[in-house]
Amino acid sequence: MRQIDLIKLYGQMRCLVVDDMPDVRVAITGMLRIFGVQHIDVVANGEQAMEACFNNHYHMVLCDYNLGPGRDGQQVLEELRYRNRLNNTSIFVMITAESSREMVLGALEYQPDDYVTKPITQALLRQRLDRVMLRHRELYSIKQAMDEKDYAAAEQRCAERLNANTSYRSACLQIQAEMNLRLFNFKRAEDIYTGVLAERPVLWAKLGLGKAQVAKKEYAKAEASLKEVIRDDKRVVEAHDLLADAYMGKGETILAQEAMQAAAEVSPKSVMRQRRLAELAKLNQDTQACLDASRRVIKTARNSVYESPDDYFSLARELTELSKEGEANADMYVKETFEVLQRLEKRPYFDASADVQSNSLKSRSLLNNKKTEEAEVFLDKAKSAYLTKKDELKPEVGLDFAQALIAKGDKSAADEILHELVKKFPEHKALVEKADSMSDTPKSQAGRKKVADMTKAGIDYYESKNYKQAISTFRDAIGVFPTHIGLNLNLIQAVIAEVKNHGDQIGFESICRTSLSRISSIDSSNTQYARYSHLLKEVDDVFKLDLEGLDLDL
Repeated sequence: MRQIDLIKLYGQMRCLVVDDMPDVRVAITGMLRIFGVQHIDVVANGEQAMEACFNNHYHMVLCDYNLGPGRDGQQVLEELRYRNRLNNTSIFVMITAESSREMVLGALEYQPDDYVTKPITQALLRQRLDRVMLRHRELYSIKQAMDEKDYAAAEQRCAERLNANTSYRSACLQIQAEMNLRLFNFKRAEDIYTGVLAERPVLWAKLGLGKAQVAKKEYAKAEASLKEVIRDDKRVVEAHDLLADAYMGKGETILAQEAMQAAAEVSPKSVMRQRRLAELAKLNQDTQACLDASRRVIKTARNSVYESPDDYFSLARELTELSKEGEANADMYVKETFEVLQRLEKRPYFDASADVQSNSLKSRSLLNNKKTEEAEVFLDKAKSAYLTKKDELKPEVGLDFAQALIAKGDKSAADEILHELVKKFPEHKALVEKADSMSDTPKSQAGRKKVADMTKAGIDYYESKNYKQAISTFRDAIGVFPTHIGLNLNLIQAVIAEVKNHGDQIGFESICRTSLSRISSIDSSNTQYARYSHLLKEVDDVFKLDLEGLDLDL
C-alpha cells in the first residue's frame, strides 16, 4: 500500500488518547495529526476513557497502562472487551513505560493490536501504527463479520483471502480455525491446526489443537498437546487454563488445581483465573490455597469490571469456618472476617442485600467463636433488614441469613427461611440445591428424590452385607446433603457393621464422630432421636479406648 493510501486511512480514523500525563497526551496527539488523523479525543484516566467509549465509536484507542488511581490500561481494555464497546474492527494499542512480566502478560492476554513501550518517538510510533493499519485493512471484512457474530461468513472470508495468497496467511488460518471452534466444527478446526503443524511447529497451532481436543472431550490427547505447548513456552497462559479443563474432564481435580496455580503464576492479574483457582482449591479442601486465591481475587478485581461483592462473601465464608473456638488462630480469622466485610461496606455497590449478608456472616463468625452476645447484635441487624426488605433482596441473601440462624441453634427459623426460598425460587437450581444441603431434610421435591435414591442404593448394599460399598454410597450422599440426619445415621450404622464383621480400620471412628457432630443439635422430639442415641452409645462401645496397662501416674 502506498504512503498516500495510508494517509487517507489515517484521515478516516477517529482516535482516543488515554494518558494521565498532560505532556504525553499533547505529544501523542501531535504525532497522530502529523500522520493524518483529524479527529482526536483525549482523556486523563480510565473512568473518562470508559465514558468516552460509551458515548462515541473510536476506530483506534491509544491507552497508557498506568493511569493513576482507579482503572489501569489493562482494566480499560478488559472492560471494553467485556462490554462489547471495542469492536474487532477497532484498534487498541497499549502504550506504557511498564515492562514487568506480570503487566506485559496480563495486558497481552486481552489481545491489544500492539504494545509500544515508552519513550516513544514519532518514527517508532509511525512504524508500529503503519504495520497495525496494514494488517487491519487486509483483515477488515473478516473482522466485520466477527462483529456481526456471523462466524460462518468470517470463516468464508478467511478462505477467500487464503485463496488470494494474502500476505497475512497465518492470521487468516488462525481466525479461520477459531471461527470453526465457535461454530462447533471441531474436526474442521483440528484439521486446520494439524495442517499448519505439518508445515512448521508454530505455537498458536499447537495451542489450538489442544483447544480443539478439549472441545471434542479427547482429554488424554489434549493433555499431551498442551504439555508440549507449556514445554515450548510456559508463559502461554491459555495452555495452563486448557490443561486444567482437560484434567477436570478426566476427574483429576488436584492436577486441575495445579494447572490453574501455574496459570495464575504466569498471569496473576486475571480475576477469573484467581477465582477459578479458589474454587478448585475449595473443591480439593485445600484451605490455605483457597484463602490465598480468594484474597488475591479481591485485590486484583478492585476497579475491574469483574469486581463483585460475592468475592468478599466467598472469602468471609471460608474465614468464618476457621473461626470456630478451639481452631488454630480462630481469633485472627474472626478479625480478618470483619476486615474483609468492612472493606466491602466501603465499595459503591454495597446495598441492602450485601448489608444483610455482611451482618449474617459477622454474627456467624462470632457465634462460631462462642462470642454469643456480640453475635446477637449483628444477627438482630440482619434479621430486621431481612424481614423488612425481603422482597427487594437477592435470593441468595436468605442462605447466609439461614446459615447464621443455624449457627445460633435456631434451626426451626432457618428451616422456615429455606422452605420459603425453595418455594419462591423453584427454578433457581443452585439456590435450591444449596438450601437442600443446609437442611436436615431437603425442601425441594428433586432434593427429596435424590436423597431417597441414594438412601435406597446404600441400603441395598448394606442388606447384601457389602458394607464398604454402603459406606462409600452414604459418604457420597452426605457430600451433597451434609446435615441430613437419616444419611448420617445410615453411614454410622454401615461403619459399625463393617467394624463388627471385619475389624476396626483406620479412619472409621473419625467418620462416625464427624457424622455425630454434624447432627448433634437433633431435637429430642425428632423421630430419629432414639436411633441417634442408640448409635451414639454403639460408637462409644465399638471404639472405646482400651486403657488397661496404661500408666496414668504422670
